[in-house]
Amino acid sequence: MFAYWMRALAPEGSLWRHRDYMRLFLASTLATLGATVSQMALPLTAVQLLDASATQMGILAACELLPFALFSLPAGVWVDRSRKKRLSATFDILGAAALALVPIAHLAGVLSLPVLYIAGFMVGCSFAIGGTAMQVFITQLVGRDRLVEANSKLSAAGSIAGIVGPALAAIVVDAVGAPLAITLDACGFALSGLLVLSIRRDDPPVVAERRPMWPEVVDGLRMVWRHPLLRSLAVAAAIWIMLFDSFRALYVLFATRELLLGAKDLALINTLGALGALLGAAAAHRLERTRGARPTLLLGYLLCGVGYGAYAAMQPGWQLTALGAGLAMLVIDFGATMYSITYISLRQQVTPDAMLGRMTATMRFLSVSAAPIGSATAGRMGDLAGLHATLFSVALLGCLLALGAARWMPATRRSTPMVYELSEQGVMK
Repeated sequence: MFAYWMRALAPEGSLWRHRDYMRLFLASTLATLGATVSQMALPLTAVQLLDASATQMGILAACELLPFALFSLPAGVWVDRSRKKRLSATFDILGAAALALVPIAHLAGVLSLPVLYIAGFMVGCSFAIGGTAMQVFITQLVGRDRLVEANSKLSAAGSIAGIVGPALAAIVVDAVGAPLAITLDACGFALSGLLVLSIRRDDPPVVAERRPMWPEVVDGLRMVWRHPLLRSLAVAAAIWIMLFDSFRALYVLFATRELLLGAKDLALINTLGALGALLGAAAAHRLERTRGARPTLLLGYLLCGVGYGAYAAMQPGWQLTALGAGLAMLVIDFGATMYSITYISLRQQVTPDAMLGRMTATMRFLSVSAAPIGSATAGRMGDLAGLHATLFSVALLGCLLALGAARWMPATRRSTPMVYELSEQGVMK
């Protein structure tokens, strides 16, 4: 019904009138709605039911990221050889099955941290492979000239779901407990997969000639490393993701143990974060068109660093601690969304169709491989040096990333709606 009214009210030529895009839009919204529940319920399960330490919370976050390091490179070749829509839907459904392990183990009385680690690892596999396929499929579905618009709308949809999700999560967690609340995320994954399968457009594999896998993997690595813009994006993304996931690994533990906040306070924090993501999605498209991709990326880095510091500065006992932490999360998610939309769209726009899968997987591998180590290290540092000191360190490094990227990242200028050129490093072939 929502999709029908959006198509009816949208102007001619709008993506809101694109039937297949709207199905993808709804699939993304449902998946994000479920994910916002797990974003609160999974760490609460670890903290409240299993008494997890900061080190164990870091390991949990690392398990969710490890598949990107293990499988991203071969996944890129697989995606280039496969039908992206079916591959994405298949891994959505596998993600649903992985999440269902948590409530099933809880009901069976065998819930433990290893069960959470396994579930997190399997969901990470879904994102590492299925997510790569979906990013390529979006490019084929809407075309390069509409990528920023398409990614902005998808991000906005996720942000709206993120605003509703934390309140829903608080209600469900209070009603049935954190482990059973994860069932909603499993349902969101499953419905998302079914909606993607219902998209009418199919996509044939791009690669006509099959070669051994590893030479094609090397082709993806070589392309990214030899392209000055993609190389600088990969380096910056590796640092940014490591810091962002280090913060995500500890923010629930910091809120519950240091700030003495409960599930309803966490719902407020996550809701304000989702509002920031919604605003960031709207700002990304406007800033990218008026100021360019590079300033938008740099501002995203800086806002995240400032937000980490503001969150770490919160103290227990303040009358507005939860609101202050929520506003800090708003700044973080505003910057993160603005950065992510620009980063993903920019790298897709400069890559030929035949290399999209390998480029996406290579960028994910190069940028996310260090994140499990970073999350685990942040967790250990939280136990040894304290959560306040650890989060302030993440904030400092986030601000330094913005300053460093301003010096080394090549400037970009848009020469056509579809292709970016490097203004100082030569033209992309």
